Amino acid sequence: MNYHLAYLVGALLFDAAWVACYLIGKKYRPQIIWGTVLSAPLAITSILFIPQYWEPPSMFDLDARFRVGIEDVLWAGAVGGIASVVGEIVLKEKLAARRKQPRKKHYFPFIALVAVFAILEFWHPGKTIYNTMIAFTVCALVAAFLRKDLILTMLVGAAIFTILYLLLFLYFLALYPDFIQRYYNVPNLLGIYVLGVPIEELLFAAWGGAVWSIAYEYLQGYRFASGRGFRLVEV
Repeated sequence: MNYHLAYLVGALLFDAAWVACYLIGKKYRPQIIWGTVLSAPLAITSILFIPQYWEPPSMFDLDARFRVGIEDVLWAGAVGGIASVVGEIVLKEKLAARRKQPRKKHYFPFIALVAVFAILEFWHPGKTIYNTMIAFTVCALVAAFLRKDLILTMLVGAAIFTILYLLLFLYFLALYPDFIQRYYNVPNLLGIYVLGVPIEELLFAAWGGAVWSIAYEYLQGYRFASGRGFRLVEV
């Protein structure tokens, strides 16, 4: 098995899931695109994970040379788009604006995310994956406290995204069974695996999915009106 294109194949698996969400969730396509556009540039954070967490193969050896590659962008955009809508697709929720007047932007949970991550990364720069998960956790908890109406979507979105993430990872490992041993920094992992998938990957998916599943609604000031059409709601 040629592993040089393994990461590309894995990224394309997530891109295929993105396409499926786009085709199935016709009503949510603006959110999918929003989530994708916002998350794709976050591929630049790959420089923090290489080589302390992993060192994947990439086209033109970009990850080895610059620690950011084409695959990182393809993967980051896909997971952002998928996570932003899977909860709503399952719950079949529709958005409603919270105010008739121009909506105020609400950034506090996401400012907290960045602040917590920056502090932890400065404190323990060799634990980026765990710093990321803790920052996601803080963001999700703050958002849930401030917008209790989003908790159900957050929980469902996190659960569905984590399950989908696991299934895609398992399919990927069926194609490339030695990928983790070859390219992950195994000594730096907790050593806990779920069907061969590092627990770090699933915790990242769970907390990242929790945040991303409600990011659009929170930042835009929307609430959900299940089973009803788009309408304006005063608060």
